[in-house]
Amino acid sequence: MLDHRLVQTAVIGHKNSDHPVILPMEAWELDRWRKAHPNYTYWCGLQLGGCGGELSDRRYTTKVCHFAHHRTAPVCHRQNNGESSADHLFIKRGVQVLLGKRNLRGQVKTRDLGTGPGDAVDVHLPDSRRRLRFQLSSVDYRTWRRSADELAEDADDIDWIFATDGPITQHFLGRRGYCLRVRCETVGGERRVHIGAEGRDRKVSWTPLEDCVLTPTGIATPDTERIHLSRPRPTPAAFPLLEGLVFAPAPHAAVPDDSPFAADDRLLLAADLKPAGSSIVRGLISLPRHTGEPPHDHVYRATGAARLLVGEGTGGWAVEVKKYVRLNAHDAQKTGLWTPPAVPPPVVPAPRKPWRLSRSESSSLPGTRRPLRSAKPRPPPRRSPGPNW
Repeated sequence: MLDHRLVQTAVIGHKNSDHPVILPMEAWELDRWRKAHPNYTYWCGLQLGGCGGELSDRRYTTKVCHFAHHRTAPVCHRQNNGESSADHLFIKRGVQVLLGKRNLRGQVKTRDLGTGPGDAVDVHLPDSRRRLRFQLSSVDYRTWRRSADELAEDADDIDWIFATDGPITQHFLGRRGYCLRVRCETVGGERRVHIGAEGRDRKVSWTPLEDCVLTPTGIATPDTERIHLSRPRPTPAAFPLLEGLVFAPAPHAAVPDDSPFAADDRLLLAADLKPAGSSIVRGLISLPRHTGEPPHDHVYRATGAARLLVGEGTGGWAVEVKKYVRLNAHDAQKTGLWTPPAVPPPVVPAPRKPWRLSRSESSSLPGTRRPLRSAKPRPPPRRSPGPNW
């Protein structure tokens, strides 16, 4: 029975080998390959998901060259035969070369996550407690979350490098502002591995794996440092608050310096918050910076849309308000966030003792008549004696 499957990839040497090869598709390329490697034997390797049988290279001029199973090979149920079916082995070998260049201690393993041995490649750097995951198959969020928790058991940080675009790459772009990508290109009998750095603008800058730098802090390309320095803060998850919200600033409460809810165009304040139908709670509130910081001795009601912001893991929460108005004294008092200041009792002056003006003081007052002094009786005038008649 003839084998009509177009098997493009194989391993060299034996069925358990992890040395991959992709057969050149053009006849002239295959001729040159045979001359360069006359002693190679090819196998439908177990690490390719193959049967372990030996393969022969078939040369054609009217169609692409490919591998074929020997007639004596066992029945093969290999799912993937195309150019990309050995990418996980090319990535594994390329990372091992980088580890050797940097004299780093590390382990590189391929992973079968349910669809085949080419689902992922894991790199463990035990000295720095760091892992790299080349995620080659598509995953949903829950599968990715389980894998992240598993890898975090013996690592402090994880670099994720994705081969396919999807919801998880969108998650990384939205939360972290960047995403690492991987792709392979066929060059002769090799698949050259490239690492890409993708920013929010969705443009990807690709760098050959051999030109990347592998350090205890992860894998780096000429563009990753630029993206790391220029990327915005992670965007927290947001849930709309459909009911009303009132709040009062708490000026003496501290706001974390590294809060995930800080933004250049927002004011992040501590406040006492009261959602509709709920009790009062102390938390963070994010207000538009252009409105300025509201006076703390008033109560405010959010108008329009308000959102509950939730940080990843233990990042906490905050409430984002776009517009707000100040409540009058009557409405503010009903919220329980404000009471009118106590009115001090009126000051009654103490009674004053009566006092009298001295005679000299009273006489100096304007319009006061000076009392007359009592006159002493004047003696009668002495009459001069008259002539003695």
